[in-house]
Amino acid sequence: MPNPSWPTFLDVLDSDPDTAFVDFYRFAVRTLSTAPPRPMRNLSQDDRQDLIHDIIYHCAKDNFRVLRQYVDKGKPFAAWLYVMAHNLCVDHFRSKGRDPDVVSINRNSGGTSLENILSNRGSSNGKKSELVELIAIVKKTIKRLDEYCRLLLEMAADEFTPKEMVAVLRLPPDQNKKVSDDLRYCREKLKRRLAEGGLDIRSLLKT
Repeated sequence: MPNPSWPTFLDVLDSDPDTAFVDFYRFAVRTLSTAPPRPMRNLSQDDRQDLIHDIIYHCAKDNFRVLRQYVDKGKPFAAWLYVMAHNLCVDHFRSKGRDPDVVSINRNSGGTSLENILSNRGSSNGKKSELVELIAIVKKTIKRLDEYCRLLLEMAADEFTPKEMVAVLRLPPDQNKKVSDDLRYCREKLKRRLAEGGLDIRSLLKT
């Protein structure tokens, strides 16, 4: 049975590259404008569109070299695009000498990566400097989790709601509760891994 999340433009990269590019361009602009990675959200509309175009070019250059790296292993293409775009956004900020996590904290944009990953609540206790240091520890620990949990936690860090996660994952709307439960399970797994490393995150964030 064909995967409904497989975009048709991937099938014509060789036979009709012009159509493939146009269809991918439309898909990427729609997806990244509707659900932009968190580092992109503080940008002006013009800067955000410029970064989206850079991401599209990155995927399409050299005969779609990056785009061809997508292999259907149960992860919808939109989710693959989101993770790839998120990483490129982080690289973009760091190339300019700016840490996307610190930018988010200093601008009080609604929560830091760490808070959204673990509790989905904003901080009001003045622990910003501690959270900046802890983010790196949490990210290293996340890499020890399975791919599905990593994806859910990354989207939680980018302030996605379970409903938005379902949309990115191209799941049926009735999967909202399951994704919410899965995210809760992944958060608990992450907290256990952190505790095993000697970091009691519960003493820093309300759960």
